[in-house]
Amino acid sequence: MYVKLSDKESYGWGESLIAGSGIIGAYSSIIRELIKPLIEEKYNIRSPFEFEEVFEKIMFSAGNCGIVTGAISAVEMAMWGLKARKMKIPLYELFGGKIKDYVKVYGSFPRFSKIDDLIKAVEFTVNKGFDFIKLHQPPSTTLEAVKAVRERFKEIKIAVDLNSPFDLSEAKNFADKIARYEVEWIEEPLWPPNDYFALEKLTKVSPVPIAAGENEYTLYGFRKLLESGVSYIQPDVAKIGGISKFLKVLDLASSYGVKVAPHDRPDSSIVSLIYTLNLALTRNEIKIVEYPISDLPKDLFNEPTFEKGYVRPPENIEINNSILNKYSYINRIRVLHFSDLNDKLIKYG
Repeated sequence: MYVKLSDKESYGWGESLIAGSGIIGAYSSIIRELIKPLIEEKYNIRSPFEFEEVFEKIMFSAGNCGIVTGAISAVEMAMWGLKARKMKIPLYELFGGKIKDYVKVYGSFPRFSKIDDLIKAVEFTVNKGFDFIKLHQPPSTTLEAVKAVRERFKEIKIAVDLNSPFDLSEAKNFADKIARYEVEWIEEPLWPPNDYFALEKLTKVSPVPIAAGENEYTLYGFRKLLESGVSYIQPDVAKIGGISKFLKVLDLASSYGVKVAPHDRPDSSIVSLIYTLNLALTRNEIKIVEYPISDLPKDLFNEPTFEKGYVRPPENIEINNSILNKYSYINRIRVLHFSDLNDKLIKYG
């Protein structure tokens, strides 16, 4: 596939290798819906050096996120749902049968620009019944944020998700400093997230448990993570290829004796969350599941039952088709910004 990039003065040609599958639409869609608006609208990139600096990390999430495995995940999940409904049994029965009635969950926070707003959100979340939270603050303010939360809320458990900002030396320094606040884990402290060599060095010296896995898509990758010494792995059923692959990751984690804390992004939909919770009912490897602190759309989904940090999920997925247009898709750029892109976004924004 050829690509032409031009301005008022000149132009350049490029080419994409349409690998084995031949699905040219996947490549052209990424260029049309992600790369083109980033270059022309969001950052006004004029140099390949600027392009590399910004795109290296944006594309890890937006382009290296397993487009094919993500698409397979959706179809594969739906097949399990169809099978459960045809057999007239709960999802958890297909997954091996439940061994518990409720799943432990933690409140997953958005990023707050002000510490005062974060404290108010923590107070709201604690009053709602959560006793475990995870923060997503920028690395430059994470220590300050955790200190403020810990001073005000001494009994809750706190984890931090850094979205891959540090090199090995910086990550060691961060872990040493945050250890005093008794956090449950540091999630993805290293860039790139799949630098297994650096990760192994970090897990050997960190006073805080290390978690990772939301950016893994293969059993090989998860095996390398487990061998690196992480304390938690975090597969996402909507990213790795669906439930069958997820079950294999659980078996792999069990063989290494490592705990599983599945990743989920339920801020816009809860379909994958309901599947994950049903899986958690059936497996001891899953210790806790990521969960939104905001209310779920009750008019659209059959929602889980939440009580004091535990959830009982619906037995299958029900969606109110009559109001789907209320939540219609808006075509706009969507990328996960890694933590240390803040200054770059200001520079190019």
